Amino acid sequence: MKLIGVDVGGTFTDLIITDSDTRQTEIHKVPTTPEDPSIGATEGITELCTRSGIEPGAIDHVFHGTTIATNALLTRRLPPAAMVCTRGFRDVIEIRRANKEELWDTYDDVAPPYIRRRDRLVVSERIDHAGKVVEALNEDDAREVARILRKRGVESVAICLMNSFMNPTHEQRLREILVAEMPGADIITSSETLPEIFEHERFSTTVVNSILSPVIGRYVQRMSTQLKEGGYASDLLLLHSGGGVMTGKGAAKFPARLAASGIAAGAIASRFVAQVAGYENSISLDMGGTSTDISIIEGGRPHVANEKYEAGWKIAVPMIDIHTLGAGGGSIARVDLGGVLRVGPDSAGADPGPACYGMGGEDPTVTDAALVLGLLDPASFLGGRVSLDSSLSETAIRGKVADPLGLSVTDAAAGILRVVSNSIAEGIRLASVR
Repeated sequence: MKLIGVDVGGTFTDLIITDSDTRQTEIHKVPTTPEDPSIGATEGITELCTRSGIEPGAIDHVFHGTTIATNALLTRRLPPAAMVCTRGFRDVIEIRRANKEELWDTYDDVAPPYIRRRDRLVVSERIDHAGKVVEALNEDDAREVARILRKRGVESVAICLMNSFMNPTHEQRLREILVAEMPGADIITSSETLPEIFEHERFSTTVVNSILSPVIGRYVQRMSTQLKEGGYASDLLLLHSGGGVMTGKGAAKFPARLAASGIAAGAIASRFVAQVAGYENSISLDMGGTSTDISIIEGGRPHVANEKYEAGWKIAVPMIDIHTLGAGGGSIARVDLGGVLRVGPDSAGADPGPACYGMGGEDPTVTDAALVLGLLDPASFLGGRVSLDSSLSETAIRGKVADPLGLSVTDAAAGILRVVSNSIAEGIRLASVR
């Protein structure tokens, strides 16, 4: 069996191909294409097959971990979306549970809803706690809502009616009306997304599912099309936040499950390596270009949470419990207004990337510091396909860190690595003993 694994990160896309018949394994790495990550991924797959001498049509499965859902939630670059709920309950997702993700952090602001209040519309209907219809769905309200949303150019709608987990008939009928009145829009119901009690968690998860539906649907379609055009007849399977895989069709229908797709891959791989080495209990540390992800493996299994905050928003689906830090190879070093050296969470990403890439980046990063200190071979980066320029790293560190702090370039570079290492060590303590 011939398998390909693809992990798209914020800076690089990593690939691996394995052939169980010949026991051949080949790895590959290409820069991520931020404008459309599927381009870099499919080009990397083609290059990897060529290097391995394996025909694309011989590949049995393509496994794909991606941060596209995570990045969409973080950047809020999302298509126009709306929410339709029972009259009187449009503010449930804003009231939340009247608490915060970090309860005792007075500087922690609650993330605003992904759907603004003017786009949270209501219909008259009511189902009681036992699933009995108290007030029938007002279909005139439903058609008026559809007219308004169609005029606003809404691309996805989250239907969140009270007690629909006990009786979904009103949500189903409302969906039928909206589908008929808004052709092409993605209509997501809470009774299908999360048929459970507690309206905040159900509404919140449905909203995330709704806003990600066009993003993931288009991405999966592009990726699948590019693979077929390249001669691949294999299935595209996407890693979900719980550590398993989903088909492209399933991912497009339940995209909220991809909210931690990319970072779950590191935890799963770490568990495998630890078990091969004979350890059932371990700490997973996955440092990429943008972030470092930490998880706990206990008894051979990663800790799993049934609900988590992602980008400040609660998603009630099983996810590997991962502590994420803004500390990666592309994390930018700077001196703050108080004269203190800081590293991250801002990242240089893949474009322009660290200063040493020579792509226009002028900010010093962790990669630049490692290069200046001789921890990286400038001639062998990316398998020798990219040559790093240490003089650009020195210039960036001198101008942004060394001179402001009155240090040599070498001492400033060592300080950058010391700061990021301490941040990661503290993250491990937070995720484990603390």
